[in-house]
Amino acid sequence: MKILSPAGNFESLKAAVYNGADEVYLGINSFNARNNINGFDLDNLNEAVDFAHIYNVKVLLAINILFSDAELQSALNTVIDAYNMGVDAFIVQDLGLAKLISENYSQIELHASTQMGISNLEGVKQLEKFGFKRVVLARETPLSEIKRIKQNSSIEIEYFAQGALCVSLSGNCYLSSYLYGASGNRGKCKQLCRLPYTLQQNGKNIKSGYLLSAKDFNMINRLDDLKSAGVDVIKIEGRARRPFYVAMATKQYYNAINKLSVNEEELKLAFNREYIQGYFNGNDNIISDYNNHIGVKIGKVEKFVKGKKFNEVFIISNKVINPKSTLKMFNNKKETNTLTAYDVKQTAKNKYVITTTQNINVGDDVHLIIDNELENGLLSNIKKQKIKLQIIAQINKPIKAIVNVGNNEVVVLGEVCQAAIKQPLSENDIIENFKKSELFDADIEFVSFNNVFLTKSQLNEFRRNVFEKVINFIINTHKNNENKIKINIDYKIKKFKDFKIVEKLSEDFGNQNIIYSPEVYELNDVKAFIKKCKSLNKNAYLDTPNFALEKDIDLLKNIIDVTNIPIIANNYYALSFNTQKVIGAALNVYNTVTASVFDLPVITAESNISTKINFPYMTLRHCPIKSHLNCDCSNCKFSNNLTYKMDNGKVFKLKRKKLTTCTFYLTD
Repeated sequence: MKILSPAGNFESLKAAVYNGADEVYLGINSFNARNNINGFDLDNLNEAVDFAHIYNVKVLLAINILFSDAELQSALNTVIDAYNMGVDAFIVQDLGLAKLISENYSQIELHASTQMGISNLEGVKQLEKFGFKRVVLARETPLSEIKRIKQNSSIEIEYFAQGALCVSLSGNCYLSSYLYGASGNRGKCKQLCRLPYTLQQNGKNIKSGYLLSAKDFNMINRLDDLKSAGVDVIKIEGRARRPFYVAMATKQYYNAINKLSVNEEELKLAFNREYIQGYFNGNDNIISDYNNHIGVKIGKVEKFVKGKKFNEVFIISNKVINPKSTLKMFNNKKETNTLTAYDVKQTAKNKYVITTTQNINVGDDVHLIIDNELENGLLSNIKKQKIKLQIIAQINKPIKAIVNVGNNEVVVLGEVCQAAIKQPLSENDIIENFKKSELFDADIEFVSFNNVFLTKSQLNEFRRNVFEKVINFIINTHKNNENKIKINIDYKIKKFKDFKIVEKLSEDFGNQNIIYSPEVYELNDVKAFIKKCKSLNKNAYLDTPNFALEKDIDLLKNIIDVTNIPIIANNYYALSFNTQKVIGAALNVYNTVTASVFDLPVITAESNISTKINFPYMTLRHCPIKSHLNCDCSNCKFSNNLTYKMDNGKVFKLKRKKLTTCTFYLTD
């Protein structure tokens, strides 16, 4: 099982490589889902790729947003530029871009982004048809579905193991897009889920807080389960995180995979909003009381002394507070203060006093969120790549190095060795000289080494030439030379028109095409819908949910097979049904090329290339009722009068779709 680590910038890239990553993923320019960070562009991508390859670490480029027709040429050009630089694979969401790559450059490796919302075998089977080698499963995918995918497909499985857990199904969160024109599918998510909300019932406040702020993924104790289920690559989320986070998360997962000591407290210090194993065990309560890093609780504020210029905070702590460490104070889980311990003194065992200008509350819980000494220590560790080389040094012959690089040998010749008159060159002289490399740790075997002499400058030049040729060999092995093509978009989109979405049979069926999107999916109910449509001479369609597991798909398949009702396909799994189809808004058709892949009538959520509707703001797989109303499935308190209210006054209705399990939606 491989480790895939995030690299938001060069420092994070190094942190990942030095601490055990097998692969790194990064983005460039505005063509990725984290375009709010200053990371890489085509000018410095080459250096990043070369560095990673020296350490035998693969580079994956996330070009995982939706593209307009006008952007596709530039996106494809970027892929070819990056591929020629040596990028090993590309993480893609846009099916149109995937089509252009696979049809014109079949040798380029494609990975399906989690933004495609794949959580079942049927969806994976569709991706295999499109040429994807790997799928990044939706975070909502449980253990049972991972096993089913692995047992019935040949695609590589990548699964999130650490980091942020989106509260909404990835690719189908339109909250910041609809409210502020900042689409998550375009890399501009404003993370509105991390804001405070109030749950209301009939306008009456029930609960307030960070009601949509999800906890963080942590699977470090479930790696054996992931491996046995068939996961090939575990993914650490966090391209927007600091290098320390990348280093620590990579290190701890490397240790866990290799059965070394794991320090979960240090992992929490990297970043956490409380930890959870996501939906791995089913529909867990993923909502946190916090919206930001809470670190590790270490003690309480014992006393506060107000001074004329500076104040003193007395803290009881079960952990050493190092200078320049950062602390957060909480009262009843609400953050009250943050301070950096520039002036800290230990007064007794487990007791510290910190000088500050802030006012701190006695009795507040103290959390350590940055341990400056720990961070500096970890980030100062530099790993050298191990290489094996043989040295042959004989009188009147050039000194020779034979370096093993993978399955190849690189041979480098130096100056002609002279016979030693006074002090011959020793094996230790060469060993110490080769230690001067910043990149390589050379394991040297002396094949033939007789009474020879080289000047210090000749030996230095030989070392530089050896490592330079090794570097060039490694780098050039990964380079490509593909020509760019000019794309031609001439497909005419099939727009689905004159339709209405209804949720109840009692609604008015005013349009010609009626889409039934019931709260509960039942065969007899769908039959009654079809009967009404026929009586009114209307065309009946069934709206398929954007999330479904194996039993849900079986339920839907039975309804469709019995009734032969046409469907609105809102996820890739729905393409497997044997009936007439319309491509729904949740499949995110954003350009003409994507529409041509399906070659079916299209409804869109964000693009104006076809009939546009407002898909629900969010798709929630956790149960808000269980999370916030203190109940379970046996005494469910769901009602259709529940709403979420933002502090700005915007109100969202909470709706439910029920197959074999429930999925919830925030709508107008």
